[in-house]
Amino acid sequence: MHGNDLAFVRQTMGLLETAGIRTWLFGGWAEELLDLSPPRQHHDVDLLYPAADFAVADAFLPACQDMSEITAKHLAHKRAFVRNSIMTELILVRPAPGRGYVTDFGSRLRFRWPDNLLATRADGLRVASAEALRSYRAQHGLIRAAISAGPLTSQLP
Repeated sequence: MHGNDLAFVRQTMGLLETAGIRTWLFGGWAEELLDLSPPRQHHDVDLLYPAADFAVADAFLPACQDMSEITAKHLAHKRAFVRNSIMTELILVRPAPGRGYVTDFGSRLRFRWPDNLLATRADGLRVASAEALRSYRAQHGLIRAAISAGPLTSQLP
């Protein structure tokens, strides 16, 4: 059994990719790897999933014996599963009309990601850009509030 270390992150991303689910590392792991935060213990893995919808993930996750889907986190913007007792969350980033990506937090809020959202480290690990991490962090309070209340009232940023 692996802990939530970089080898586990790579294996999880690789397993998803074999199913056609290409992801970019996000959240605490991405912040650490981009030197935006000091190294620390991680309790979960956050991944961005650039796609039009969750169709591929929804077909794969329930059938994968190595993962247990968390149906309570089956939301418009998110899917989640547990692998080796570690939760991984997939955040949908849909191609936006025109350019870039957006994430709809239910019908409550549309977050427009920075143009350089998807970056790749020199060692080949796909990691969200530092600008994307900062932008999301700056709006995190509004995003969390939108997930828990009301109809779509605004678009960010």
